Amino acid sequence: MFEIGSSLRKARERQNLELSRIERDTRIRAKFLKALEDEQFDRLPAPAYAKGFLRTYADYLGLEAQRFVDEYNAHIAPAEEPQAAAPVRIRRPGRLRRRLLVVVPVALAVGLVAWGFSLDGSHHHRAALSPPLPHTRASTTTPRPAQRTATQKPVRARIALVATRGPCWLSVRLGSGTGRVLYERTLEQGQAVGFSGSRLWIRIGAPWNLDATLNGKRVQLPGSLGNVVATPRGGLQAG
Repeated sequence: MFEIGSSLRKARERQNLELSRIERDTRIRAKFLKALEDEQFDRLPAPAYAKGFLRTYADYLGLEAQRFVDEYNAHIAPAEEPQAAAPVRIRRPGRLRRRLLVVVPVALAVGLVAWGFSLDGSHHHRAALSPPLPHTRASTTTPRPAQRTATQKPVRARIALVATRGPCWLSVRLGSGTGRVLYERTLEQGQAVGFSGSRLWIRIGAPWNLDATLNGKRVQLPGSLGNVVATPRGGLQAG
């Protein structure tokens, strides 16, 4: 049977690489790399981490990464991962924005022309039928400026995550790490998900593979495995 751990270790030793060097390059902690070489998969946070770390580590060593993942799925991985909501398709704003740039000015111009004809016709009609208005003295009282309506700030955090560079394991919960689970599985490359809530706690297995948008603005994810909290007003914070 193909041995995952010894194959990784031998490939690393042939290249005279230390685990500390690989940790800096892949951003996978050395203790997790050693757990892969020792085939102690129970020391990893979750089965999805093992798959992602195996793929990244094997690619780094120049090995056939899919063979390692297939071997793990066939003989080591649990029977089934927890089900979650289907990935949400995110509509790109470029096409809609271009349509609005054409439609809005045309509609505005048509509205102004119609308003001008209406104003001109009503003016002549009033001039022909209405008696002259009596002369009135203009008031010198300065009108009070209208109060500005306060801009409403967002009350929910809306975050979109796209796996543009590779797979990434995600755990998304409401409020905190002990809150209700919204999503917990591997987001495959090319897939995207979106979440909304007053406070979102997110654990990210491979943040370097993701692009993130919070409340319509691009945000920077951490450089290594970790937790973040998304809030409506505070953006992304370490969680």
